[in-house]
Amino acid sequence: MSNSPGNRPDPTSALREGTRVMVRRRLSDAERGSAAGTPGAGHTLTDVVGTLVRRDVSTLVVEPRRGPDVEIAVSDVVAAKEIPPSPGRRGRPHRAVTVSDLEELMVDGWRPLEVERRGRWLLRAGEGYTRRANSCLVLGPTERETVTALDDIITWYRERGLPPLLQVPLAPGFGPQDDDFVREVTALAWQVTSPTLVMTAASAEVSDRDTEPSARSLDIEVDADITPEWWQLADERARSHDAVARRILTGSPNQAFVTVREEGVTVAHGRMALAQGWGGLFEVAVTPERRRRGLARALVGRCADEAARRGARSLYLQVGAESTPAVALYKSLGFTVHHTYVYLRAPEPASPRTA
Repeated sequence: MSNSPGNRPDPTSALREGTRVMVRRRLSDAERGSAAGTPGAGHTLTDVVGTLVRRDVSTLVVEPRRGPDVEIAVSDVVAAKEIPPSPGRRGRPHRAVTVSDLEELMVDGWRPLEVERRGRWLLRAGEGYTRRANSCLVLGPTERETVTALDDIITWYRERGLPPLLQVPLAPGFGPQDDDFVREVTALAWQVTSPTLVMTAASAEVSDRDTEPSARSLDIEVDADITPEWWQLADERARSHDAVARRILTGSPNQAFVTVREEGVTVAHGRMALAQGWGGLFEVAVTPERRRRGLARALVGRCADEAARRGARSLYLQVGAESTPAVALYKSLGFTVHHTYVYLRAPEPASPRTA
């Protein structure tokens, strides 16, 4: 079959706005001519690396780390892929990634049904299934007055029958009382709730840990979609939002559903979302009567194996700061706290005055 531009697959079809990408494109005749006599003479291709800020059927616009945006004709692209965020500091990838980059890539792990951007604020809605999918992620300062921006958030969520909620990541080592934005918003009667730890690890290190329970045989199965056995352990929240929960659970670019059986009985499950070179762990659960027997440890180890096999070098997860046993488990597997985030809940609307 001919590989002419008219009938070859579009190598940019899987690229999504807001992700970091590498795009290999053909050099124009003028670019090749200007390279004569330089080390780049004779080259016909060049790579562009940066954030995909805009795309349509014929054009990509990539924002590199330095310099102006680069406009690329889709017809000139020979290869393209999403890549992990660039490190914001020295260190291993799972530690060096910035808070905002990690937060943004985690959205791919738990994709809401509806998303709108307001500058660096990401409005998300998912018919009420989980706070993560039904809150405004604050990735940076607003370009408007804070009160005006908050009024917009309140209106947007109440139009959808949802409580207005902000998710605010905090700088590493800082609490909500140290954050200028949180202090400003709480002064407007918003309430801080649900501090959550974001923990990261290297996939290979978790995979290398002794994660297998001793003295018994487990059957651990990895599926590309939700199976009836996996759904057996879905919590009440997921069951009460059945259709929406399934859409969100299967909404990532790639995911794996891990089911653990012991003597033919489903005893644990988890989900791993794969995007941008990272694996995200979600919905790790063990039946109450089988807890503290190493099943979660085995499940996370299998997820790490699968992540490494699929080229995801780093892992992340989110766990409530008050969940002491879970935090201890993840630390024993090699996870460390990257940063914390909190939710802020809007004040209830004032009741209308009665005569």
